[in-house]
Amino acid sequence: MGYYLINSSEINQPFSVYVDRLEDLIYHVEGDIDDAIIVSGSIDSAPFFLKDSKEYKNLCNERFRNGLRAQEIFEMEARRLQFMVEAIPQDTESFSNYNIIDSFSVKRADFVIKNCKDIEVDVKCLSFYKIKETSYFYIRYYELMKFERMNSLIDKKTVLAIFDQSKIKSDEQQHLRMIELSTIFKENNRSVIYDENTKCFKIPLDLTTTGFEILENYRINKQLY
Repeated sequence: MGYYLINSSEINQPFSVYVDRLEDLIYHVEGDIDDAIIVSGSIDSAPFFLKDSKEYKNLCNERFRNGLRAQEIFEMEARRLQFMVEAIPQDTESFSNYNIIDSFSVKRADFVIKNCKDIEVDVKCLSFYKIKETSYFYIRYYELMKFERMNSLIDKKTVLAIFDQSKIKSDEQQHLRMIELSTIFKENNRSVIYDENTKCFKIPLDLTTTGFEILENYRINKQLY
Protein backbone atom coordinates (compact mmCIF):
# COMPACT_ATOMS: atom_id res chain seq x y z
CA MET A 1 0.00 0.00 0.00
CA GLY A 2 1.35 3.38 -1.02
CA TYR A 3 0.09 6.83 -1.94
CA TYR A 4 -1.25 8.68 -4.97
CA LEU A 5 -0.70 12.36 -5.41
CA ILE A 6 -3.64 13.79 -7.37
CA ASN A 7 -2.69 17.12 -8.83
CA SER A 8 -5.85 19.19 -9.28
CA SER A 9 -4.57 22.46 -10.67
CA GLU A 10 -1.00 22.50 -11.97
CA ILE A 11 -1.30 21.64 -15.65
CA ASN A 12 2.46 21.20 -15.99
CA GLN A 13 2.50 18.41 -13.41
CA PRO A 14 1.30 14.82 -13.94
CA PHE A 15 -2.34 14.22 -12.97
CA SER A 16 -1.38 11.46 -10.53
CA VAL A 17 1.82 9.92 -9.22
CA TYR A 18 2.20 6.73 -7.18
CA VAL A 19 4.85 6.45 -4.47
CA ASP A 20 5.53 3.95 -1.72
CA ARG A 21 6.47 6.76 0.67
CA LEU A 22 5.24 10.34 0.56
CA GLU A 23 8.82 11.50 0.76
CA ASP A 24 9.45 9.88 -2.63
CA LEU A 25 7.47 12.68 -4.27
CA ILE A 26 10.73 14.62 -4.37
CA TYR A 27 11.69 12.48 -7.37
CA HIS A 28 8.49 12.99 -9.37
CA VAL A 29 7.24 16.57 -9.22
CA GLU A 30 8.65 20.04 -9.72
CA GLY A 31 7.73 23.35 -8.10
CA ASP A 32 4.91 24.04 -5.65
CA ILE A 33 1.89 21.73 -5.53
CA ASP A 34 -0.29 23.51 -2.98
CA ASP A 35 -3.62 22.05 -4.18
CA ALA A 36 -2.48 18.44 -4.53
CA ILE A 37 -4.56 15.71 -2.88
CA ILE A 38 -3.00 12.62 -1.32
CA VAL A 39 -4.93 9.32 -1.38
CA SER A 40 -3.67 6.02 -0.03
CA GLY A 41 -4.05 3.03 -2.34
CA SER A 42 -2.39 0.17 -4.17
CA ILE A 43 -0.38 0.54 -7.34
CA ASP A 44 -3.13 -1.13 -9.41
CA SER A 45 -5.86 1.29 -8.25
CA ALA A 46 -4.77 4.44 -10.02
CA PRO A 47 -7.22 7.39 -9.99
CA PHE A 48 -8.78 8.31 -13.30
CA PHE A 49 -11.01 10.87 -14.93
CA LEU A 50 -14.56 9.53 -14.99
CA LYS A 51 -15.06 10.84 -18.54
CA ASP A 52 -12.13 8.69 -19.73
CA SER A 53 -13.44 5.43 -18.28
CA LYS A 54 -14.95 3.07 -20.83
CA GLU A 55 -16.88 1.28 -18.08
CA TYR A 56 -18.07 4.23 -15.99
CA LYS A 57 -18.10 7.32 -18.23
CA ASN A 58 -21.92 7.22 -18.45
CA LEU A 59 -21.97 8.23 -14.78
CA CYS A 60 -20.94 11.72 -15.92
CA ASN A 61 -24.48 12.11 -17.25
CA GLU A 62 -27.09 13.09 -14.66
CA ARG A 63 -29.96 11.48 -16.57
CA PHE A 64 -28.05 8.19 -16.59
CA ARG A 65 -27.42 8.45 -12.84
CA ASN A 66 -31.10 9.23 -12.26
CA GLY A 67 -31.99 6.11 -14.24
CA LEU A 68 -29.85 3.99 -11.93
CA ARG A 69 -31.43 5.70 -8.92
CA ALA A 70 -34.89 4.87 -10.30
CA GLN A 71 -33.94 1.20 -10.65
CA GLU A 72 -32.75 1.06 -7.05
CA ILE A 73 -35.87 2.79 -5.73
CA PHE A 74 -38.09 0.40 -7.69
CA GLU A 75 -36.25 -2.70 -6.50
CA MET A 76 -36.25 -1.66 -2.83
CA GLU A 77 -39.93 -0.73 -2.85
CA ALA A 78 -40.92 -3.91 -4.72
CA ARG A 79 -39.10 -6.05 -2.16
CA ARG A 80 -40.74 -4.13 0.67
CA LEU A 81 -44.12 -4.98 -0.87
CA GLN A 82 -43.08 -8.66 -1.02
CA PHE A 83 -42.63 -8.96 -4.75
CA MET A 84 -40.01 -11.52 -5.74
CA VAL A 85 -37.63 -9.41 -7.81
CA GLU A 86 -34.74 -10.73 -9.88
CA ALA A 87 -32.41 -8.42 -11.78
CA ILE A 88 -31.91 -9.40 -15.42
CA PRO A 89 -28.26 -9.21 -16.55
CA GLN A 90 -27.75 -6.38 -19.03
CA ASP A 91 -24.17 -7.16 -20.11
CA THR A 92 -23.21 -7.85 -23.71
CA GLU A 93 -22.47 -11.52 -23.11
CA SER A 94 -25.92 -12.17 -21.65
CA PHE A 95 -27.65 -10.41 -24.53
CA SER A 96 -25.82 -12.55 -27.07
CA ASN A 97 -28.03 -15.42 -25.88
CA TYR A 98 -31.15 -13.55 -26.97
CA ASN A 99 -30.10 -12.37 -30.43
CA ILE A 100 -30.77 -15.72 -32.05
CA ILE A 101 -32.44 -14.37 -35.19
CA ASP A 102 -30.52 -12.23 -37.67
CA SER A 103 -31.90 -8.71 -38.17
CA PHE A 104 -34.26 -9.23 -35.24
CA SER A 105 -32.85 -7.15 -32.39
CA VAL A 106 -34.41 -7.76 -28.99
CA LYS A 107 -34.06 -6.50 -25.44
CA ARG A 108 -35.01 -7.77 -22.02
CA ALA A 109 -36.24 -5.53 -19.24
CA ASP A 110 -34.39 -4.68 -16.01
CA PHE A 111 -36.25 -7.04 -13.67
CA VAL A 112 -38.41 -10.15 -13.67
CA ILE A 113 -41.11 -10.47 -10.99
CA LYS A 114 -41.29 -14.16 -10.13
CA ASN A 115 -44.55 -14.06 -8.17
CA CYS A 116 -46.31 -12.08 -10.92
CA LYS A 117 -46.21 -14.76 -13.61
CA ASP A 118 -42.65 -13.74 -14.53
CA ILE A 119 -43.71 -10.33 -15.78
CA GLU A 120 -40.68 -8.29 -16.76
CA VAL A 121 -40.36 -4.67 -15.65
CA ASP A 122 -38.21 -2.05 -17.34
CA VAL A 123 -37.58 1.02 -15.21
CA LYS A 124 -37.46 4.45 -16.86
CA CYS A 125 -36.71 7.89 -15.49
CA LEU A 126 -38.31 10.32 -17.93
CA SER A 127 -39.33 13.94 -18.32
CA PHE A 128 -43.04 14.72 -18.39
CA TYR A 129 -44.48 17.39 -20.69
CA LYS A 130 -47.81 19.16 -20.42
CA ILE A 131 -49.82 20.12 -23.50
CA LYS A 132 -53.29 21.61 -23.06
CA GLU A 133 -53.78 20.18 -19.57
CA THR A 134 -52.62 16.70 -20.62
CA SER A 135 -49.27 15.34 -19.44
CA TYR A 136 -47.19 13.17 -21.78
CA PHE A 137 -43.91 11.32 -21.85
CA TYR A 138 -41.86 10.13 -24.81
CA ILE A 139 -40.25 6.71 -25.39
CA ARG A 140 -38.26 5.74 -28.45
CA TYR A 141 -40.20 3.48 -30.79
CA TYR A 142 -37.26 1.22 -31.67
CA GLU A 143 -36.63 0.49 -27.98
CA LEU A 144 -40.22 -0.60 -27.39
CA MET A 145 -40.07 -2.78 -30.48
CA LYS A 146 -37.09 -4.64 -29.02
CA PHE A 147 -39.19 -5.52 -25.97
CA GLU A 148 -42.13 -6.48 -28.16
CA ARG A 149 -40.00 -8.83 -30.25
CA MET A 150 -38.59 -10.45 -27.12
CA ASN A 151 -42.10 -10.97 -25.77
CA SER A 152 -43.06 -12.72 -28.99
CA LEU A 153 -40.17 -15.16 -28.46
CA ILE A 154 -40.62 -15.95 -24.76
CA ASP A 155 -44.38 -15.35 -24.41
CA LYS A 156 -44.05 -12.90 -21.51
CA LYS A 157 -45.44 -9.48 -20.65
CA THR A 158 -43.43 -6.31 -20.16
CA VAL A 159 -44.42 -3.47 -17.86
CA LEU A 160 -42.75 -0.07 -17.90
CA ALA A 161 -42.16 1.51 -14.48
CA ILE A 162 -41.77 5.24 -14.99
CA PHE A 163 -40.34 7.79 -12.59
CA ASP A 164 -40.51 11.56 -13.01
CA GLN A 165 -37.04 12.87 -13.88
CA SER A 166 -37.69 16.13 -12.02
CA LYS A 167 -38.75 14.39 -8.79
CA ILE A 168 -36.57 11.29 -8.69
CA LYS A 169 -34.34 12.61 -5.91
CA SER A 170 -37.27 12.90 -3.52
CA ASP A 171 -37.50 9.07 -3.40
CA GLU A 172 -41.27 9.13 -3.06
CA GLN A 173 -43.28 6.17 -4.35
CA GLN A 174 -46.20 8.32 -5.50
CA HIS A 175 -44.04 9.52 -8.38
CA LEU A 176 -43.96 5.99 -9.80
CA ARG A 177 -46.28 5.23 -12.71
CA MET A 178 -46.67 1.96 -14.60
CA ILE A 179 -48.03 0.94 -17.97
CA GLU A 180 -48.12 -2.35 -19.82
CA LEU A 181 -46.28 -2.46 -23.11
CA SER A 182 -49.34 -4.03 -24.73
CA THR A 183 -51.40 -0.98 -23.74
CA ILE A 184 -49.04 1.33 -25.61
CA PHE A 185 -49.29 -0.66 -28.84
CA LYS A 186 -53.04 -1.12 -28.46
CA GLU A 187 -53.50 2.64 -28.13
CA ASN A 188 -51.19 3.46 -31.05
CA ASN A 189 -52.87 5.92 -33.45
CA ARG A 190 -55.51 6.57 -30.81
CA SER A 191 -54.39 8.17 -27.54
CA VAL A 192 -50.76 7.19 -28.24
CA ILE A 193 -49.18 9.16 -31.08
CA TYR A 194 -46.04 8.33 -33.04
CA ASP A 195 -43.92 11.47 -33.37
CA GLU A 196 -42.09 11.44 -36.71
CA ASN A 197 -39.60 14.10 -35.63
CA THR A 198 -38.37 12.30 -32.53
CA LYS A 199 -39.12 8.71 -33.66
CA CYS A 200 -40.88 8.30 -30.32
CA PHE A 201 -44.28 7.34 -29.02
CA LYS A 202 -45.95 10.25 -27.24
CA ILE A 203 -47.87 8.60 -24.42
CA PRO A 204 -50.43 10.36 -22.20
CA LEU A 205 -49.81 9.95 -18.49
CA ASP A 206 -53.52 9.17 -18.09
CA LEU A 207 -52.86 5.71 -19.57
CA THR A 208 -50.62 4.81 -16.65
CA THR A 209 -51.52 3.64 -13.16
CA THR A 210 -49.93 4.79 -9.92
CA GLY A 211 -47.54 2.77 -7.80
CA PHE A 212 -47.58 -1.03 -8.00
CA GLU A 213 -51.25 -1.45 -8.94
CA ILE A 214 -50.50 -3.33 -12.18
CA LEU A 215 -48.19 -5.80 -10.47
CA GLU A 216 -50.71 -6.34 -7.68
CA ASN A 217 -53.24 -7.39 -10.33
CA TYR A 218 -50.85 -10.09 -11.55
CA ARG A 219 -49.62 -11.27 -8.15
CA ILE A 220 -49.95 -15.05 -7.75
CA ASN A 221 -51.83 -16.24 -4.66
CA LYS A 222 -52.23 -12.66 -3.47
CA GLN A 223 -54.28 -13.87 -0.49
CA LEU A 224 -51.03 -15.12 1.07
CA TYR A 225 -49.57 -11.63 1.44
